[in-house]
Amino acid sequence: MRRTWMGVAFALALLVSVYAIVQYIVFGPRSAGLVQLHLLDMNFPYAQWVNFLYLHVVGSAVSLAVGLPLFSKRIQAKHLRLHRLLGRVYVISIAVGGLSGMYLAFDALGGVVSQAGFLALDILWLVTTYLGYKRIRQKRLQQHREWMMRSYALTFAGVTLRFWVAALGMLTIPLENFLQSELLLDDFNRTYRLDAWLCWVPNLIIAEWLIRRKRRNRTGDKRIPIAKAA
Repeated sequence: MRRTWMGVAFALALLVSVYAIVQYIVFGPRSAGLVQLHLLDMNFPYAQWVNFLYLHVVGSAVSLAVGLPLFSKRIQAKHLRLHRLLGRVYVISIAVGGLSGMYLAFDALGGVVSQAGFLALDILWLVTTYLGYKRIRQKRLQQHREWMMRSYALTFAGVTLRFWVAALGMLTIPLENFLQSELLLDDFNRTYRLDAWLCWVPNLIIAEWLIRRKRRNRTGDKRIPIAKAA
């Protein structure tokens, strides 16, 4: 079961990573619907903003693609050098994606609510990743794993954001509004305020639940031999 879920998550992460690179780097940002909504504002500072967008897209796509293999027990056991290399790439890509994301958050569609959501995401993304890196430098392996689980839960917001944008868009935006830019922008701003929080808060809750469940299981495993000895 664990392998199945890992496989599905990795496939989704890889798919979104490739999509982001193709959409924003190959075809160009102006081809993306999200950027087109930004450009409806004639005063939008696109020339400066787009440079941070490139950094965020590359950093996020790389961390999304390389992050999940870091949890592979096989790679950890048999290919430790590869694990360490991927770990360095993961940390650097999040530094790039998180710092540029903080800049982008202040111009996020949806106003203050969505801007606060994305800013909180980027800050926590950087903090959890730093703490995961710090713990492995201190040789505290279990805490390293836990912080990296939290970190990747936030990284995976790149996948869940697209799910929520599509789901809430189909459920709440009338079809005819997609043909009128001003109406579409109003509807999108409304739903994007929810997307900005739904894309990462549930992920972090699930990660925390998994961490605490593993802690309980480890505690239970330690108690079994004592009971038998008694």
